[in-house]
Amino acid sequence: MSRPTTNRDALSQFEQRLYDEASLDEPWNLLEEFSTLNRVSGSADEVAAADYVCDRLDATGVTYERYEPELYISQPHDATIETLNKEFESGPVKTVSFSDSTTVSGPVEYVGAAGGDLLANDNDPREPYHDVGDLTGKIALAKAGSLSIRAVSKLSEKGAIGVITIHKHDREPHNGIATPIWGGAPRYDERNKIPDVPIANVNSPDGETLMKWAESDVGLELELSTDLTTEWMECPVVVAEIEGEADPDNDDFALLHGHYDSWYVGITDNATGDAGLLEAARVFEEHSDKLERNLRVAWWPGHSTGRYAGSTWYADEFAQELAENCVAQVNMDSPGAKDATEYKDMSCWCPEAHDLVGEVIDDVTGAPYGEQFPFRAGDYSFDNLGITGFFMLSSSIPADIREQRGYHSVGGCGGNSDAWHVSTDTMDKAGEEELLRDIRVYLVSVARVLNADVLPFDHARNAAKLREAVKRYDDTAGDHFDFSPTVDRLDTLEAEIDAFQQAARAGEIEPVTANEAIKSLSRVLTRLYLVERGQFEQDSATGREPFPRYSVARKFEIVDGDEAKFVETQLTREQNTVISELERARDIVTDVTTGGA
Repeated sequence: MSRPTTNRDALSQFEQRLYDEASLDEPWNLLEEFSTLNRVSGSADEVAAADYVCDRLDATGVTYERYEPELYISQPHDATIETLNKEFESGPVKTVSFSDSTTVSGPVEYVGAAGGDLLANDNDPREPYHDVGDLTGKIALAKAGSLSIRAVSKLSEKGAIGVITIHKHDREPHNGIATPIWGGAPRYDERNKIPDVPIANVNSPDGETLMKWAESDVGLELELSTDLTTEWMECPVVVAEIEGEADPDNDDFALLHGHYDSWYVGITDNATGDAGLLEAARVFEEHSDKLERNLRVAWWPGHSTGRYAGSTWYADEFAQELAENCVAQVNMDSPGAKDATEYKDMSCWCPEAHDLVGEVIDDVTGAPYGEQFPFRAGDYSFDNLGITGFFMLSSSIPADIREQRGYHSVGGCGGNSDAWHVSTDTMDKAGEEELLRDIRVYLVSVARVLNADVLPFDHARNAAKLREAVKRYDDTAGDHFDFSPTVDRLDTLEAEIDAFQQAARAGEIEPVTANEAIKSLSRVLTRLYLVERGQFEQDSATGREPFPRYSVARKFEIVDGDEAKFVETQLTREQNTVISELERARDIVTDVTTGGA
């Protein structure tokens, strides 16, 4: 297998020092420690992991805060399936976080497949299972891989008393979570969105057997039992603070973060990320005198069993400070998977960070890379605040190798479906060379944000990506709706931002002034690109498209007449809001280029 190479001449002297000083000593020790800990949130092993991180930060002289928030967590314990009219001995059966904890019995109806909300490229504008009839009193059997959260809701609405999902894994189904509530804890008036049916996952061979029986003339009846603990639990959040000493008056910071809870020992999801965070904190602390901005390094609980509860708590608790001073959030999840040699189909970033990330990957690794739209997952709990994000997942095993090995699509572990959310995510799934390379990518990319004279984010490109998305919606809408007011303003805004950025890079605008404008543009354009709800709220953990405020336009593909008028009404109101936001972005640029005149 060919090895990516480093373009050392493209690295600054400071970046070369970071690159050279990165080591696997501290990271690999963490992996070995975490390989003994099943770090489910709310457990003693999770606390032990937090203790270890704090001990190592103490040993390396890194200042940190340890918080003990109560998070709304759902711990799955057990699930069983007992067939009532067939002889059957099942393999592993798993329930999912925020399933109902109960026992039900009844006939089974096979309902087919539905795409996964977060990972599937599903462009069907219809509701999941729109063609499935009444399921009252029945258990729905779905061949859906990572079952769509919306699909569970729709099956329940049709009367299903339970849901069994057939996973693609031959040995054991993947662990997962069913709630659409980002952060686990719903608003008081949205508690009914938590699933009210038991959910179980089975492996592929067992699922095929159940499906065959369910579709037979005799049919299938079974009893489904699930056992979970869902309640408020105290979970440690650890946040290290590296203060940049090169400019003591600069309060801006980047947030480098990842989750330390796991399914089982979770080596590549996400012990490798935790190891990388620890090494980044150590290396940057040694060079804090060279940093222009501050760096926070955070370890989150509640990722797997609380739908990103730890990072959501932090986003809520420090919302004003994040909105005012955070210049970028960088997620470190699943780096260092063995045989992961490219950054093509699992890495993602906001449009304005494209040049930064691409150049770093080129300079540090020489590996192939590709831009992916940030799906609604991966502790991106800072989208609604409008903070530029880059990375979510890290490097990946090339697609052709994954295909040769028979891997199916998963959302982490470098694409290794024999590791992601299963018991075999063990030490052998991590690669030393791969982990060190990925840590260096993070070090250099974060350093380029921390020490940039002018923040390296291209919001003209952001405006262009927004325009591309609107034009796709415009094509779909046809004569039903006119998006030209949005397109025209984005055309103008892109040109104005481009002129501003050129002036800033040429030194014609004071860096402090330019950087405030760049942050402010993120608060507008990044939010338009990624979110629907308010700045201090959280969108649901369901699928999204670029410019989600306008995604309802895709309903024109399936509605007409009076139904289409409802879509038109919604889009009219959304466009009024969007135009107001785009005018605010233009004001930001005008103020900085004219000196407020």
